[in-house]
Amino acid sequence: MFLGVDHGTTAIRFASEKGSIYELSRSSAADLSYEQILSRIEESLGPERVDLVALSYSMGDGLTRIVRLEDALNRGLISQDGAGLHQGGGTQVFEAIRASGWPAILLPGIHRASRIDPRFRVFSHGMSPEKVGLAYGVFRQGSSSFIVCDASSNTVSFAVLRGEIVAAIDAPIFAPGLLQGPLDVQAIRDVDSGKLTANQAFNWGGILSKMKRMGLDQCSPEERHLAMETLALFAAMEMAALLVLCRDRGLECPQLFLAGSPAREIEPRVSAHLDRRVVPLERSAAAQGCARIAEDVFAGKENILGIAVDERVRAGKEG
Repeated sequence: MFLGVDHGTTAIRFASEKGSIYELSRSSAADLSYEQILSRIEESLGPERVDLVALSYSMGDGLTRIVRLEDALNRGLISQDGAGLHQGGGTQVFEAIRASGWPAILLPGIHRASRIDPRFRVFSHGMSPEKVGLAYGVFRQGSSSFIVCDASSNTVSFAVLRGEIVAAIDAPIFAPGLLQGPLDVQAIRDVDSGKLTANQAFNWGGILSKMKRMGLDQCSPEERHLAMETLALFAAMEMAALLVLCRDRGLECPQLFLAGSPAREIEPRVSAHLDRRVVPLERSAAAQGCARIAEDVFAGKENILGIAVDERVRAGKEG
């Protein structure tokens, strides 16, 4: 069995290459032992032998290649201090996989040191490693040039052209998500005055926070409609921005995809804004894509969407 792990904002999703899915909230994972986590994975996905795990963890900004888990320093991070929610669940899953004895690889994020369009290196970070899995899942379905907007708790968009990741717009940069978003002028003032840390400003910078709501379940029907309309508008704007890059690189009409838990709900509005068909992806698409990466790396693939597979991965398999 090949296992993919999507380290999402609110939940960690596990998928096999055969399509089996298991989801565990990050808060729940933080309270479980390694043995309990592994037991739940095995019970949900089957007792088969695990040939290879493709794991995503946090920002992945300390890596530019796909490496064995045991070769990743500091869990593949430049710093343990990153933007976003810190609950401990992702770390608990990472350590459980490391303790399992299963062969595992760690995916990098896309960042300033990645092999992307050099103009996008103006940003320190573009997207986290699970988005590489999301991209690879779409690629394996037959698309070589496409844009994906993952709009949910936060919003991240990226472009793949001719089978390589060329650009990514990270959550703190452009479009707000439902919970998290970029720092506007008021947020900068609040940080400068000491009312908030920058990370708190990011975590409270989403659409629902501006509406004084902590979740969609707290919204009236009118508020939910406005939240979805806002999310759809900014998702379309971010995808339109990446279409400019695609045209500049000689490709006018890449395929368009929408990911995230509200994808099916907001797809009609995003498609209308762009006057193009946008295809919604399943909630588990990133985990399934990671499983496909594990499968293909195990089979000997040396490059995933322009990201090299470290020689020690191949050497370990051959050994």
